[in-house]
Amino acid sequence: MVFVLTALINMRGVLAAMKKKSNLTGLVLLAATVLTVNPAPSQVTLGPLTANQITNQMFGRMFTGEYPSGAGWSEHFKSNLTSTYSESGAKLDGVMRFEGDALCFSYPQSNKWFGGCFQVWKRGNNCFDFYSVQSNVSLFDRRFGRAWQARAWRTDAVATCFSAKVG
Repeated sequence: MVFVLTALINMRGVLAAMKKKSNLTGLVLLAATVLTVNPAPSQVTLGPLTANQITNQMFGRMFTGEYPSGAGWSEHFKSNLTSTYSESGAKLDGVMRFEGDALCFSYPQSNKWFGGCFQVWKRGNNCFDFYSVQSNVSLFDRRFGRAWQARAWRTDAVATCFSAKVG
């Protein structure tokens, strides 16, 4: 529904521009609008996953991921609410908990602050974006899969994330 409304709003502006310019220019503007503003619906969710959805889709599985910087990581989300996190050859044992629908991580053996609570948004069959609950990323950016703090995919299936580390 959001995509249809966004497309209609964008199209209205493009159609107004088409009246002022040649048909070819209008078609180019229309194509650019559709391709850049409206990502494929399978890549966007309208809201974060619930605690039950996170538990069912993520626990008991191994994930590989990246941060916006491109740094890679992996983590085994165990069914008993513990995890094993790996990055750059270092491993940390973690503890997970839920605060409402936010998934929270802590790593007691770490000597620096590490972890936090995150909303998880599913971006396709095998792509999950993590947004810190302390982040000021807008709902619009979250809905369109932008400005995430971490992105991950299960290692047991083909990744569907758009990423430097995938395909």
